[in-house]
Amino acid sequence: MGVLAKALRDCHSEITRYLYMGWERWDKLVARVEMREGQGSADCDDEQVWTFLVACGYAIAAESGIVTLTKASTGSDYGLPANPKVWFEVSPVPPRKNEGDTHLDLALGTIAVRQGTEAGVTLDDAESPWICFCEMKWYSDISCGVSHDVHRNQLARVIENALCFQHAGRYADKVHVTLVTPAIFRDAPLKSRLYQYKFEEYSANPASLIADLDACILGKNEQPGWSYPADLARRVTSLSLRWATYDELFENLRDSPIARKLADFWTQHGNYQGRP
Repeated sequence: MGVLAKALRDCHSEITRYLYMGWERWDKLVARVEMREGQGSADCDDEQVWTFLVACGYAIAAESGIVTLTKASTGSDYGLPANPKVWFEVSPVPPRKNEGDTHLDLALGTIAVRQGTEAGVTLDDAESPWICFCEMKWYSDISCGVSHDVHRNQLARVIENALCFQHAGRYADKVHVTLVTPAIFRDAPLKSRLYQYKFEEYSANPASLIADLDACILGKNEQPGWSYPADLARRVTSLSLRWATYDELFENLRDSPIARKLADFWTQHGNYQGRP
């Protein structure tokens, strides 16, 4: 049995007290970690495994871990929400018709489970609600297009889900969308991924984001208790975009029974091209 995999299994109850798993199953992910541990020092290119390990590493540190992860993901200090969790592989109500659920890699904030679902989430009913949706990429790029709109890109889709996230018609006051990649894709001058261009474009000119969202040919979702923002330009003023790295997230893990083992796994298997 792998050292990290065993530690995860031993600390399951401690971790899942603050980690909510939606679409993915714990046992399958731990088995994937164990498989990677059995591959010597081979580079692990499984971004879902890396995201799962980040989630576990901060969830096991309880409330202090969530505060630390929130600061790293948003750049802002927020008080703990009423239901502090690291939300892994969960889905908001889709903002567009004929588009499947978006599986959020990671989310933080004033979030609650959507009634009648296991993996669905909604904005929690709270004062000054805030959210952070994280799009995690290892070597892969953002996907482009869906069945009914070949121009739609994944970053715009995640941002739209965040802007539309609501409870009983009320949106989050503060909306953060964070891109998380290996540092080489953020810090190197070379651009090899579409998300590098789109992140730069949307950060510099929110009108470009609005234009991309307005150009979507899919109809806007409207249903009882849920509505698409009437003024998208005004809604975008609540949005903050941030680019964090897996490197930073592993370097800033709080002390815990699995922190050292996570750091060792990162050292051994996070040896991507260009990593110092």
